Amino acid sequence: MTVAAAVFLILCLTTLWWATRPASVGVRHTLFVFVWLCAALTATLVTFSLFPTSTADGTVFGVTLGGAGAFVLLVWTAALRAGNRAADRDKHEAAAARRAVPAAPPEPAGAAVIGRQETHWYRLRRTAVLSMRWIGVITGDVRRVTSADAWVNSENTDLMMSRIHDFSMSGIIRYGGSRRDLTGRVLDDVIADELADAVRDHRPVTPGIAIVTSAGELARTNGVRMIVHSAAVEGQPGSGYRPIRDLDQAVQHALEAAEHPVLADGTALAPAQVVLFPLVGAGTAGGDLDETARTLLLAAVDHLTHSAAAPERVLFLAYTEAELTACRRVLDACPDVTSKKPAPA
Repeated sequence: MTVAAAVFLILCLTTLWWATRPASVGVRHTLFVFVWLCAALTATLVTFSLFPTSTADGTVFGVTLGGAGAFVLLVWTAALRAGNRAADRDKHEAAAARRAVPAAPPEPAGAAVIGRQETHWYRLRRTAVLSMRWIGVITGDVRRVTSADAWVNSENTDLMMSRIHDFSMSGIIRYGGSRRDLTGRVLDDVIADELADAVRDHRPVTPGIAIVTSAGELARTNGVRMIVHSAAVEGQPGSGYRPIRDLDQAVQHALEAAEHPVLADGTALAPAQVVLFPLVGAGTAGGDLDETARTLLLAAVDHLTHSAAAPERVLFLAYTEAELTACRRVLDACPDVTSKKPAPA
């Protein structure tokens, strides 16, 4: 009996631990009945082990039993009745828990992420030079883009890059440009360190300013030669980030920086031929998508039209169907561009 008592005691304690977990909602009361049953049986077995001459009589369903068997059967019968009541309580508790969980908000129309990569090109009708210039929209994940030699990083006015685990243009560029070991651990935070050296103690910078750094490992993986960090959003305590007032000026400054790129140490780079922009301010900064797309794209068209030093091509990244629709709506209505083929190779 001593061994059996120890087994029931272990079952009692294990089930009690299981029943008190948050995940046990819906079976909690049924488990408590089993805990009570194991505790009663443990006590019964210990009692009759210590006092083997003890007796207990009882009648169940018209049958009279004596000794430990009677006590066990009585306890078991009570447990069955308690189990039925516990099952009802568990049912009601599970229903209440389901009602307490807020329903997921419906996905906004057009918010679906674009898995494919395609480019929609528009040729400028007139430019300050004889060569053709193009503006386009490229879809999908920026980590798959290999057609631009300059990426614009939408940054805050402190020019402090996002953490490497943040899903943002800044976080992706920071991690993608870092040097890492075989496990993915960052050994050299190349781009963030260069940007910090360039800014030093001049934070916050003027909204819209652009600073060029190298692309780190992105040069090897994506063919990027430079990162243009644009101070396009500004933070406010308690309110997060929002786009700066003059986003069109941020586009102009970023393109000018890509046209005459100089690193913080004074090293001059060759001008960028293809510049990739995110939809600056429409992400975590929460800017209105349609208004942001209109401001950014028309500013780029204006710069490509009038600047003799402008790059040959400017791309805007559309990560979702809504972003693609907003960008194409702007360009389709713009009189200064045409989507006539052929597109650039």
